Amino acid sequence: MSEDYAVSALAAGDTVRVIAARTTQLVREAQARHNCSPTVTAALGRLLTGAALMGHALNGNERITLQISGDGPVRGLVADVAAGGRVRGFPLRPTVERPLNAGGKFDVGGIVGRGSLHVTRTFDTGQPYTSAVPLATGEIGEDLAKFFASSEQIPTVVAVGVLANPAGVLAAGGVIAQLMPGADVSTIDLLERGARSMPHVSALVNDGLTPEGIVEKIADGLAPRIAGTHPIEFACRCSAERVAKAIVGLGHDALLEMASSSDDTEARCDFCGQRYYFSPDAIREILASAS
Repeated sequence: MSEDYAVSALAAGDTVRVIAARTTQLVREAQARHNCSPTVTAALGRLLTGAALMGHALNGNERITLQISGDGPVRGLVADVAAGGRVRGFPLRPTVERPLNAGGKFDVGGIVGRGSLHVTRTFDTGQPYTSAVPLATGEIGEDLAKFFASSEQIPTVVAVGVLANPAGVLAAGGVIAQLMPGADVSTIDLLERGARSMPHVSALVNDGLTPEGIVEKIADGLAPRIAGTHPIEFACRCSAERVAKAIVGLGHDALLEMASSSDDTEARCDFCGQRYYFSPDAIREILASAS
């Protein structure tokens, strides 16, 4: 299977916007980096896919961060997307697990529980804006749709999915369809029927359907036309320099303790799992520069 990517399209006389994506490699990378259990992989993969879809039009230093906080065993999930389809994310408790639900599917709602979804948009100026909604079901797709309807007043159909087993991620992908100004409100009913009638989006990806094909499926009868193609990849912005700046925030006393230790100080990026090591000499340099 080729690399991940998303397509954006317009339909119904340019009154509907559709974004569809294949995110299999993205979710595989996240699962491997965080050693996620199958159900956590499904939950995180859905959120990463949602972020990838929402970030299709980002430019410059803009980014979107999705954060789910719940009372389920995973406790929380974070996904972040920057311009260029660079996506990263992590679960708070990657190895927890639950049995399959009554439908024989991953119990994502059960592992997430009740809670809230926070969406933070950081603009090119660096100014962030956060809005939040209570979780609808914890199944991620429904929660994203609720966010669009409640916080942005945009009727939206969202489908995100991960097909996985104990051996790994088989397929992942998603689609968002939104009404634009001037759209007939009955069009959302057509889109919802299209989403309900088509197989799970991860199954479509597993069968080889492209993002273009997913657009055709959900917008059947609405004459969709592809407007753009965008790459998607797991990519983190962490670096030794950024971690060093974060270490300064631990305070003078903590830095003194690290500098006097005979062992290296280890720091781990939550988003990607990369580990950074700082010798006592390096800590003393950080301490001196912070003085």
